[in-house]
Amino acid sequence: MFWGWSNGFSLIECLAVLAIAAVLAAVAVPSFSDTRREAALTASVNQLVGALHFARSAAIASNTPTVVCLTANGTQCADRSAGESVQGWLVFRNTDGESPPTLDTADELLRRSDLPDNVFLQASRAALTFWPTARAGTTGTFTLCARQQPSAARKVVVSQTGRPRVADRDASECAS
Repeated sequence: MFWGWSNGFSLIECLAVLAIAAVLAAVAVPSFSDTRREAALTASVNQLVGALHFARSAAIASNTPTVVCLTANGTQCADRSAGESVQGWLVFRNTDGESPPTLDTADELLRRSDLPDNVFLQASRAALTFWPTARAGTTGTFTLCARQQPSAARKVVVSQTGRPRVADRDASECAS
């Protein structure tokens, strides 16, 4: 044991360490929030692309038109003409082949996905139908945007053959 040295930290030393930790936390928190928003947006895009691939495969496997439609309440397709905000999407077999497609008791709900609170979705169509034949499908574009960060955006484009792809970032639709 050394004479003259105390075992521990002084109050000044503890306050200095806490001040440094507070500054580091203040710098890291905004960056962490952006990372969380970006992760939620990426997860939503991946779920939508997965649902589109699934619907295309299900249509071919079951020989029944399969629909991916936007939903405002989680149980029915959204009425985009009424300006309903989108909460997620539904994937179902459209056994009666109606147009525009609606989920009714004769149809089989295959999947349902909800968007996180900090992500919103805009689309060129309220519903896409995947046909079991080789004929052309329905084209569409979905734009997923992060709330509080309009510069973060992803587009999912569905080609006429029914294949979805993620397009380059385009935040022009998110700003409005």
